[in-house]
Amino acid sequence: MVGIGICIRDDQGDFVMAKTDSFSPLCDVDVGEVVGLHTTLQWMADLHYDNVDFVLDCKSVVEHFNSNLGDSSELGCIIQACR
Repeated sequence: MVGIGICIRDDQGDFVMAKTDSFSPLCDVDVGEVVGLHTTLQWMADLHYDNVDFVLDCKSVVEHFNSNLGDSSELGCIIQACR
């Protein structure tokens, strides 16, 4: 099982709300991190939040997300869904 933790803070950095989620099967760390991003984006849409800044702790996912290179891997496909 893979666990995801999401924390929303306001523009002052104060806690607003949090959510946890889990899924299976086990996956690569980068895939788990980007699934967490996708879950967060879905949650923000459900809450009708816009103009949101995201902070991730997985450098490789951030670099991959900001890259303009095409990627047909599992990771690349999930990142494309996040865009």
